[in-house]
Amino acid sequence: MVYIPEHFEEKNQKEIQKIIDNYPLATLIAFGSKGLSANHLPFIVDYNKHGSTTLLGHIALENQLFKENKNNDEVLVLYKAEDTYVSPNWYPTKKKTHKVVPTWNYQSVHFYGRIFFFQDLKSLLGIVGRLTKIHENRSGEKEPWSIKDAPKEFIKQKLSSIVGVKIEVTKVVAKSKLSQNKEIDDFNGVKKKMLQKDKHSLYKAMKDISLNRE
Repeated sequence: MVYIPEHFEEKNQKEIQKIIDNYPLATLIAFGSKGLSANHLPFIVDYNKHGSTTLLGHIALENQLFKENKNNDEVLVLYKAEDTYVSPNWYPTKKKTHKVVPTWNYQSVHFYGRIFFFQDLKSLLGIVGRLTKIHENRSGEKEPWSIKDAPKEFIKQKLSSIVGVKIEVTKVVAKSKLSQNKEIDDFNGVKKKMLQKDKHSLYKAMKDISLNRE
């Protein structure tokens, strides 16, 4: 379980969704018959009507995850947003007390759950189609690519070489470590540096926090 002091726990669902949307390549960690494995995958995050959450994606048929894990195994999916080293020089109070040390600021979302595999072509086609539509639209292409643009037999062949992954989420933990525990002058000092260093996601997140603090 990730260590999260209360002042760093992210409870804002909009902020959590922003992290997932802006940094969609997640890390899936599992413990299989031969030990730990990690895979970097984009997922569809479905928030179901009855309150549960499901992650949907796919992996290669030859992936060790499919060979070494079985349905209902526990897994962990990590999303990590922008991060930065924080120098003590960014704190105005350094000049007064020198009682400051370096740290690291970041945002992350952790999904704990159980994994299930499937190989029926209809479900695989649906997942690939949804993932493609989401990321083609985000890519800014004038004419987004669609599965229909490729020959049916070619797509069928490609689908036969992958395995669907469904993760039924049992717990979600999110963390925004953004200098919330610092004095307002130090917090603003770090926020200003984020803008100077082109850490725009962190700057925006800190700006939202500072608005809430006012």
